[in-house]
Amino acid sequence: MQWNLPNLILIAGDGRNVGKTTFAMHIISHLSAKTEVTGIKTSPHIHRTGEDLEIIYRTPNFVVAEEKGSGRKDSSLLLKAGARPVFFIMAKQEFLEQAFAVIADKLSHNVVVAESGGLSELIAPGLFFFVRNQTGPVTKEQYLKYKPIIVTNGKQGFDFDVQRLNLKNNHFTLS
Repeated sequence: MQWNLPNLILIAGDGRNVGKTTFAMHIISHLSAKTEVTGIKTSPHIHRTGEDLEIIYRTPNFVVAEEKGSGRKDSSLLLKAGARPVFFIMAKQEFLEQAFAVIADKLSHNVVVAESGGLSELIAPGLFFFVRNQTGPVTKEQYLKYKPIIVTNGKQGFDFDVQRLNLKNNHFTLS
């Protein structure tokens, strides 16, 4: 692992629309009532950037931006939940390390919630959650080797209560 970040909660998921962003929002809302939270969202695709994103760094291979908007994008939702700032990293996996390095020095003193499967290869987080749907087998088994806390998103919501998250000296514990 390139970075050991005990102050970071990493959230990956078993595909699209399993509830990763919603789960991240629950965690951010819970933690931001007590401390400042930085949000990170990554995407393996470079999207069109509008006025809601302030470009911090751009290369032909990746873009790092700070979310400023209140739209319906996942990064905007992290901002609405209480994260300040929220960084949006757009990079294929082979460039994600370089892109993350652009903001890494800004993360050591804050609590960070990152919605990113790709960062699991680069970061040893304080806590790692893997969100999945209620039914069916896990399809993204590559994340299971990092021994995440598996959270199921079912009809009654998530089977993990974010109130269990405790923070002391920017380190996480579970009650």
